[in-house]
Amino acid sequence: MSFSEMLDLLKKKEKGNIVFVKTGTFYVTAGEDAVLIHKKLNLKCTCYKKNICKVGFPVVAFEKYVEKLNETKYGYVIYDLNLEKTELKEIIRKNGKYNKEIEKNIKCLLCKGVKVYKEDDKYLLALSKYLEEKK
Repeated sequence: MSFSEMLDLLKKKEKGNIVFVKTGTFYVTAGEDAVLIHKKLNLKCTCYKKNICKVGFPVVAFEKYVEKLNETKYGYVIYDLNLEKTELKEIIRKNGKYNKEIEKNIKCLLCKGVKVYKEDDKYLLALSKYLEEKK
């Protein structure tokens, strides 16, 4: 199982809550949770996997971002993943509003520095393929 599969399973388990998992020096969320957090906390989105965004905040700024999350009034769960011990622990659970965001990305070309377009068309798709090949 990969990290992304584990995160997807946790998100299904915690339906409606924003799910963060500590990986390395960041707490990360993806998909619709990332889009919501980007909108609410203005955290930078990056590509997680094809057509799915991720955002995160540094472990050293944990208290600051927990406070900001509390201000949003959304429910969330933050997990700590320790691969050395193969252990996943819940750190914080906060009940609140459900995340009803449906978008999993903010148009993937945004991550590549290209202006956001409302609809995909043949020009946008051609540009997207070009940028993917250059990666």
